[in-house]
Amino acid sequence: LAGAYVGCFERGFTFVLWLTAMKLVSATAKVANLIVLSPFLSLVFIRFVLGERIAPATIVGLVLIVGGLWWQGRRERASA
Repeated sequence: LAGAYVGCFERGFTFVLWLTAMKLVSATAKVANLIVLSPFLSLVFIRFVLGERIAPATIVGLVLIVGGLWWQGRRERASA
């Protein structure tokens, strides 16, 4: 039962939604950046919904993720 859940909801349906989003937009790189933000959103939910403590190393990782996205966006605007 757990395998069916993972197969359907965590892999199957989400893949179909992701593929549909990639087909519907003209700038797939911007949509692809959303997958990098999903860990950030997950941690926000974990902290505020479940009330778990977030480790300092996780915060450093989030800063690196957001910094990388900012850096990439800065480079794209400079070349455009």
